[in-house]
Order: sequence, then C-alpha cells, then structure tokens
Amino acid sequence: MLSAIRAGGERGTSTLEFAAVLPMLCLILVTIIELSRAWFTLNLVTSAAREGVRTAAVSTPASASSAGSARIDEVLQAAGMTCASGTCTVTCTPSPCALDSQVTANVTVPFRTIVPAFLPSMQSVNVVQTARMRYEGP
Repeated sequence: MLSAIRAGGERGTSTLEFAAVLPMLCLILVTIIELSRAWFTLNLVTSAAREGVRTAAVSTPASASSAGSARIDEVLQAAGMTCASGTCTVTCTPSPCALDSQVTANVTVPFRTIVPAFLPSMQSVNVVQTARMRYEGP
C-alpha cells in the first residue's frame, strides 16, 4: 500500500522539470538563430565588399567608383539587404584611378535582431567591412 502511494506522489514530476528547463532551452535556441543570422550578414557584407572592389579594380577609370558601388548594391539586394544610408562607398586613391592605385570599398549594413527582448545588446548593430585592391584597369 505504501509503494502505491509513493508512486502516485511522483506523477507529474517530469512535467514540472520540463517546464523548468523549457525557458532555458528556448533562450539557447533563439541565441543560436540570432548568431547564425549575424554570421550570415557578416559573410554577405564581406562578399559584397570584395565584389565591389574587384569590379572597380577592373573597370575604366571614369566609371570605377560607380561600377563598384552598383555591384555592392546588386550583391546586397540579392539577399534582401541594403546599405546603411550612404555608407557603401568605393574610392580610388589617388583619384582618378591609375595603374597601381589603391581601390577601397567600405560597406556598412545594419543588423537588427528579430527578438530584441532576448538580446537587447544586438538590437541594432552596424556590420562594417572594408576591402582593398590594386587598380588594374580594363
């Protein structure tokens, strides 16, 4: 009789344990998802900067900056992202581009978390990447 009472008193224990652990598991899952999105954004911004500087490095001197900026916009728009207001630039030093000049692409994209309540420090972060290449000409 005592064993029947003891077994009946432990019913629901696993449910309570699961309810206690569930919020922690959800927090870990959301953190993994957000960090994956941030890593994806960083890789995309790096690729856009590289594509933009490479396009500018092989374009004509007169259109190097505009061609590089257009390529950056294409890469970002393919992923549904845009530059932060006026922060995606391609420059040539010295200007205008000449052989062996340095072409620099700066790309800044805002990253916003989808759950700011869980990760308030990542609510709005700018992802910045710079790429440099020697101008080669067309």
